[in-house]
Amino acid sequence: MPSNLSAAQSNNRREALVALRDTLASLLDTTESQVHAQLSAQYRGTLAEIAEIDAASGEKPKGGVDELKSKRDARSGGRAKAHASGNA
Repeated sequence: MPSNLSAAQSNNRREALVALRDTLASLLDTTESQVHAQLSAQYRGTLAEIAEIDAASGEKPKGGVDELKSKRDARSGGRAKAHASGNA
């Protein structure tokens, strides 16, 4: 994970927002409850900005299952393998 400074210096807005998102998430886990409302608001705003960038670029955020499927498809050359259960 890049630091906030290196992400900001990259001139890549999405990369900077992702670094900020990660920092805010970490702070939410470790700070006193007095500042949770402020951090939560900033965190939600950051997530919304990342989603806007992804939507504008046509990218769909990948979850863990999607990433695993992508890796499996890449290894198999994109061929879906049939499972014994019949679920693909």
